[in-house]
Amino acid sequence: MFFKRLDLRFQFTVGIILVLSAASSVLKADKPSYIAADWSLEHGKCQPVPLREVEAWGYLGTRINRNTASVLAGLESDILIGFEAQIAGKELPPGAKRLAADSDLYKWLEGACYVFVRTGNKEVKDAIDRIAAMIIKCQHDDGYINTQVPPKKRFDPSVRHDLYIAGHFFEAAVAHYRATGRRNLLDAARKWANYLIDEYKKGNEYYTTTALREHSEYELGLLRLYRATGEKKYLDFSETLTRQLCKVGPKVKDIKAGGGLHAVRVGYLLTGMADLYLQTGSDEIFRYLPDLWDELVRTRMYVTGAIGSHGEHISKAPYDLPHTRDHPERFLGETCASVAMIMFSWRMHGATAESRYFDVIENTLYNHYLGAISLDGKGTFYYNPMRMVGDLSKKSDHGHKPASSRCMLPKLNKTSCCITNCWRFLGALPEYIFSQDRQGLFVNLYTTSSVNHTLSSGRVISLSVETEYPHDGDVRIRFNGKNPTSFKLRLRIPGWCKSATAALLGEMRKSVEPGEYLVIDRMWKKGDTIRLRFEMPVRVIESDPRVKANAGQIVFARGPVLFCLEAEDVDFPVEQATVAIDPKDVEKQVDVQWHGDLLDGIHTLSVPGKVGDRKVKLKLVPWSVRANRSKNSRWIIFLPLAKEDACVKSRYDLPLKFL
Repeated sequence: MFFKRLDLRFQFTVGIILVLSAASSVLKADKPSYIAADWSLEHGKCQPVPLREVEAWGYLGTRINRNTASVLAGLESDILIGFEAQIAGKELPPGAKRLAADSDLYKWLEGACYVFVRTGNKEVKDAIDRIAAMIIKCQHDDGYINTQVPPKKRFDPSVRHDLYIAGHFFEAAVAHYRATGRRNLLDAARKWANYLIDEYKKGNEYYTTTALREHSEYELGLLRLYRATGEKKYLDFSETLTRQLCKVGPKVKDIKAGGGLHAVRVGYLLTGMADLYLQTGSDEIFRYLPDLWDELVRTRMYVTGAIGSHGEHISKAPYDLPHTRDHPERFLGETCASVAMIMFSWRMHGATAESRYFDVIENTLYNHYLGAISLDGKGTFYYNPMRMVGDLSKKSDHGHKPASSRCMLPKLNKTSCCITNCWRFLGALPEYIFSQDRQGLFVNLYTTSSVNHTLSSGRVISLSVETEYPHDGDVRIRFNGKNPTSFKLRLRIPGWCKSATAALLGEMRKSVEPGEYLVIDRMWKKGDTIRLRFEMPVRVIESDPRVKANAGQIVFARGPVLFCLEAEDVDFPVEQATVAIDPKDVEKQVDVQWHGDLLDGIHTLSVPGKVGDRKVKLKLVPWSVRANRSKNSRWIIFLPLAKEDACVKSRYDLPLKFL
């Protein structure tokens, strides 16, 4: 029934593809094809399909499309006022004194360029042109840019973000060049990078003292500047700073990124190192990365994909994953840390082509990351605690109150890195959906989408994907190429699956293994269709018993989506609830209901529970939509088993034990 229902939608989709394909070819005529991900296949196993060659609709496409309005709404915030003040010769206004404030505009610019490439939105393009001109007006003759100087000074030891800010500008300048074909910002970035290199050669003490506590990001910015310009000195400087300023050993506790285990810096450092490997093939750079990624996922990552368990820091001790911080201001699971971990995982996938990296990307994306963003795309949480309960009157979300609500544009957190990171990440998200190598195509994330890509051999691949995923486990993939084409199609079978099947051209369905790519190598003809079905029974996840905060508690999941109990759905404090089920037989005890008019359309779970001795039905909603119905919500994702069930030790064996 599912596929019959979609036939008309598919005909419409194919028609749209032909129009978009023609438009795409015009865009590509005089611009590089790659946009956000620019590593080659020389040392990697696969690379993303470029932004211009992908269209996304469906669940992820909706979020991607809303990013356009969010990017434009960002211009009403304070991200511009420091640049405006400097151009006008005025004193820096209070709203521009956020930490590393200039980087916020650079991330806006990077994200806006991705949005423009995908949509051609004139309002976005006009804003890009205006802001590019503003930035150039603020550049000093020697190349330096920082609107907070004065009152601060260059290479300020109290700030320790000079290289970080420059790195974000380099990435924005490269995105601008690739989106518009104009070199003005790229030349400005070269000028700034040359200044940084000259200061290093002169022995500027910043590089031997303060820079040891710098915020990683410069590694990737310099590397991408090298790829856009071909000037090897930027690659060499990226590698030099990576080796000099940071330390990576065989264990997570050995990492020193910015002087310690700051979650975002660790993620950016490892991202930069993985990208350096993809560029250079250096085994020395790469040798610890697979094990470090694995240790982070297995021993430091929350069930939602969150990273950072002590404010913004990763604990040196494994399995140290508290649910709530008592500090008045700081919580756990910074949104930027999840972006950094996704970026790291993306490049590890590029290096290895292993599906497990996208298992983690998917889990983090559908739960922690999208859960940090309001449904309209215009607000974010800075921190994302597992438990939001009790008296929150003395707590804030990094300066924003109440702590239980997202900071909504035009307001910004006192450090506004998270909303700006969302603009650039969602702008680049279409490039995560498909990857390619010399032999064919990978489908990594399932959303209604299309891809039109030419392999290095000249073979043209045109595919459509139709699905209601993650609400539904049915996926249909159709080859739309005009000519028969031989290539390998690799379809990721999610690691959360207990059962998955595939059928090609109406053949009998066959079972396929979860946690791997299903590889179909054949001559494809127009209309050839694969039908995937991922069974989505309700399941429970019980974490490693070494995580003390999770003892006697379980998390409910369906497909890739995790569920939580939210205050709007109960008449008692959420922390008083317990679940009264046998986790071994969860499917028969939990009811699943679809609500098309609630929170963009969600499934809810009805779970038998107790409050004291009173039996209740607990209505659980996806973690990703919490805090969209109230500014003062409360929630928990780990639900305690009632005492009589607490001894049950059910375990669902995922390929990776999300904690």
